[in-house]
Amino acid sequence: MELLDQIIHYSHYIRSFGQAAVFIICAAIVLQCHIPMIPFAIVAGLCGYLFSFHQGMLLAWGSVVTGSIIAFSVFRFFKLDKFSNQIMTRYQRLPELSDKFVISFIVIMHNIPAIPIAIPNIVAAMSSISLTRFTAFTAVGLLVPCVLFTGFGAGVNAFLENPGVLTSIPILAAAGFFLLIKLINLDKVLEKIE
Repeated sequence: MELLDQIIHYSHYIRSFGQAAVFIICAAIVLQCHIPMIPFAIVAGLCGYLFSFHQGMLLAWGSVVTGSIIAFSVFRFFKLDKFSNQIMTRYQRLPELSDKFVISFIVIMHNIPAIPIAIPNIVAAMSSISLTRFTAFTAVGLLVPCVLFTGFGAGVNAFLENPGVLTSIPILAAAGFFLLIKLINLDKVLEKIE
C-alpha cells in the first residue's frame, strides 16, 4: 500500500521536529490549498497517525478550510472572476460559472482524492460566488475526506500498536471508499445534479 508507506515515511520526518510538528503540518495543509505539493490524503492521514483521530481530524479539517479561504481570497484578489468573465464572453462556448455549478463542483471535487484541493479553490475564485457560500460548502465538502483520511491514519497507528480486527476497521473503510470511487460512474452522477 503506497499510501500507508508514505504516511509512515512522512510521520518519522515530522516527528523529528518535536513540538513544531503541529505547525509544520498546518503550514503544509494551508500551502497545498494554494499549490498542490503533497496530496491531502497523505497529510490528513499523517494528522490521524500522529495526533489520534479526534485531534488529527480537527487539525486537518480546520487547516484545510482555513487554507481554502485564504487561497480563495488570494485568487479573488487577482480578479480571476473578471478574467474568466472576459474569456467566457469572448468565446461564448464556455459554460457560465453559476453558483449552483460552483457549489456542486466544490462538494464533488473535494470528495475525489486525486483532485488537488487547489483546483476547486481556483474555480470558485473565477466565479461570482460569495465568500460565505464558498466557506460553507467547502467546509461541508471537506468533512468526509478529513474524517476518512484521518481515520485511516489513526487506524494504521492503532493497528501497528495492537494488531486486531477492531483496529483494522478504519483501514477497511478507507479501502471500501476507494473501491466505491472506482465503481461510481461520475458522468451519470453529474447528469443527475444538473
